[in-house]
Amino acid sequence: MSTPDTAAEHYTQQQRIGAVTASGAKRLWALVGDDFDSGFSRIEDRLLELITAGQAAAARTGAAYVSDVLYETDQVDLPTMTVDPESFAGTAPDGRDLGGMFYSAVTSAKEAVKNGATLDAALQQGRNEVVKLALTTVSDANRESIGTAMGVRPAVEGWVRMLNPPSCGRCVILAGKFFRWNQGFQRHPRCDCRHIPSSEALAGDFTTDPYQYFKSLGGAEQEKLFGRVEARAINDGADIYRVMNTKARGLATGGQQARKYGTPSRLTVDQIYRQAGHRTNAIRMMTEEGYVTGPQTAAGNILGRVNGFGQLGRGGTRRAASDSIVEATMTGIRNPLNRYTMTAAERRVYDSWYRANAAKSGYWPASIGANSADKFTRLKKITAEQRGLVERELQTQLDDLPNQPKQVNDLARQLGLI
Repeated sequence: MSTPDTAAEHYTQQQRIGAVTASGAKRLWALVGDDFDSGFSRIEDRLLELITAGQAAAARTGAAYVSDVLYETDQVDLPTMTVDPESFAGTAPDGRDLGGMFYSAVTSAKEAVKNGATLDAALQQGRNEVVKLALTTVSDANRESIGTAMGVRPAVEGWVRMLNPPSCGRCVILAGKFFRWNQGFQRHPRCDCRHIPSSEALAGDFTTDPYQYFKSLGGAEQEKLFGRVEARAINDGADIYRVMNTKARGLATGGQQARKYGTPSRLTVDQIYRQAGHRTNAIRMMTEEGYVTGPQTAAGNILGRVNGFGQLGRGGTRRAASDSIVEATMTGIRNPLNRYTMTAAERRVYDSWYRANAAKSGYWPASIGANSADKFTRLKKITAEQRGLVERELQTQLDDLPNQPKQVNDLARQLGLI
């Protein structure tokens, strides 16, 4: 898929808020002078007022963005509660006092002087710290409000990570990955990746497919972002996830660690190319060491495919989920009514059917499936508006069945939908 217009607009808006906040913080820091402590005391109130305003603005755009992008991507939007954007302003992302957090710029300047830096160089270091913190706190307020706005929408199961090129290798291998709604957003300072609320993984262009993004780069850019040897290995067919994870984590030193992380326990990619002599031998050695795992596909080959049904679902963290996936992968046979091993298209049909059945009984399900959390929580009565949306969603899935693969239609028959 291409990036939703709403996502692009939200990113631009968020960048503007961050830039304005950081610029204001930079101007205030210029007033500190040579006495770092007293200078910071003079600007602290205005600095924190500026940061708080930036956080609140970012949180407001985040909360609105969730509703807008769900509407644009034709997904059900049923918030059960209202998000208060102002609650994400006034504190540091880790819960600390904002003043204490930004005082680290003073500490940074003092450390610079202690290490022999000039006054100008020390102030520059402090300014860089203030700018970094301003951008980070504003960005985190935005992400936290987005996460909360998703959390109050039971139909939104999670989010998909989308790149905002140019992107580093650490972010690229997360592109298109689906995360549950309560999973944290993995990022490094100034990371500008986006997350798109969704009920399934999305793929289709270079913002969600690591391989398409890699291939969109020139040779020099590939080597700059991924590393010279790593880029060569990926071009030769190596699994981008194995290559980059091994680079980040380092070579596994024991069999147990190698099995746990899927990393080679003997040769690195660099060693393979030095020893191979020619490309055919290098590819063979990379296959033996676990770098080449099959066709280069977004999301990798770890989960496997079963009888052409497509990528299996992760199924969550419960033992039953992992057992279902392992059994289906090993035997090539799966239970078509087991949600753990359904494809994304099958889950859309199954979930809309499940919600519609729950709506008939007058209740809104807390989760989907036989192991539903509904039996452990008090059921919520469904509103007329929710019932209408659920029914329309089911009808949308039924109308789309002619465009779906055979196994999706087979599932619909087993559910009594056709």
